[in-house]
Amino acid sequence: MVAALVIVGAVTAAVYSTTRQGDPVASDEQKVESAIRDFYATLDSEGFRAAVEQSCALDRAEFAAMSTTDKEAFRSTSFDIDIDTVEDITITRDKATAEITGVFTVDFPGEGPETDTTSTEHLVKEDGRWKICYSEDKG
Repeated sequence: MVAALVIVGAVTAAVYSTTRQGDPVASDEQKVESAIRDFYATLDSEGFRAAVEQSCALDRAEFAAMSTTDKEAFRSTSFDIDIDTVEDITITRDKATAEITGVFTVDFPGEGPETDTTSTEHLVKEDGRWKICYSEDKG
């Protein structure tokens, strides 16, 4: 019985560790998916400011350059994010895209909620970690 629990624990730990960004065993595709899920979980639970800290340097710089009024508008925006799938991950050197599906509701103050069900995410690899990068979508 104890041996079975040890084996189940080891398998669970191995599966969990191969899907996390910091794990050297995880594939880049797994790390991209993890970065997306972590970013949106942070956005959903902790808000925009916390999520920006997980984004790429270009996005962080863009946020830092925003007016106080714009920053407050983003801080006041509520997010309800439920990701179902992360698919079609394409990696080219230090850039990646992925298609996500789920329910993504953004409620801008004074404008009412907007809901989408799909999104194309752009990521860059900085300091060995994949990060969401909306600035990449502009170029």
